[in-house]
Amino acid sequence: MNTPKTASFEGNIDNRIIDQTSQTFRRIILLSILIVFSTIIIQWWIKRRQHRLRHSGKCLLLCGIKNSGKTLLFNRLTTGIEKRPFYSMSTNHGVMTLDDFSIDRLIERVHVIEIPHHIRRHQHDLYAYKPSAKAIIFVIDSTSIEKDIKYVSDYLYNILHEEYFREQRLPLLIFCNKQDLNTHDYDQESIRCLLEEELTKKRKISNNNDIGRLGKETFEFDDVKDIRIEFVEGSALDTRKKFIDKHYENDSENDSASHLLKVHQWIARIWFK
Repeated sequence: MNTPKTASFEGNIDNRIIDQTSQTFRRIILLSILIVFSTIIIQWWIKRRQHRLRHSGKCLLLCGIKNSGKTLLFNRLTTGIEKRPFYSMSTNHGVMTLDDFSIDRLIERVHVIEIPHHIRRHQHDLYAYKPSAKAIIFVIDSTSIEKDIKYVSDYLYNILHEEYFREQRLPLLIFCNKQDLNTHDYDQESIRCLLEEELTKKRKISNNNDIGRLGKETFEFDDVKDIRIEFVEGSALDTRKKFIDKHYENDSENDSASHLLKVHQWIARIWFK
């Protein structure tokens, strides 16, 4: 009568041992996966930190809202090719080569970082890469500035408000892009006036006079002394060939406004100073 009970008792002991072994094995697998995953994250963080430290204070940042033409500008600067852009949520890294003919053909390699625009992320991305910045190019679509003025001025306000940029007296180039397509007469001076009006409104709304001149009601770019701001106009799309074909003899004036000569000159002045 007692024999079946003994077998059942022994069976329960075996099942408990198997269950404990199984649970231990699962814990080991989970722990191994966790260790591998943590190692990958740590290595990624170390490489990213080393990359930032290596390029600290040496990079050119390209900023601007979506469709401003900054990706095309990035491609033109780093490859010289008019590669049609596509919208990306990730940053683009590249290198452009500067050749200063006036100083025995001195060559300088500039690390260029394009920061993608996303309404909820661009502040985070700008904060993440700000220690790398030696200069910033802020790209504006001249053809849609009136429609996009709120988003453009918000982004620009964040740059002007950033304490790190002001401490470093960072050079900032506001590039009025797509002048070859501009049919609304928004040249760099009219765009400058639009931005000053909008930034004046933002400063009043925020009740904060930390950009521009303290005590002055209106904002003007000339009053900003801790960031070196310049405006140029042109086009990231190289239309020189079209102008040469149609206006070969009178191309000198149009050509200067239709390509990136002024942008290259500004970059060279910053890096070769």
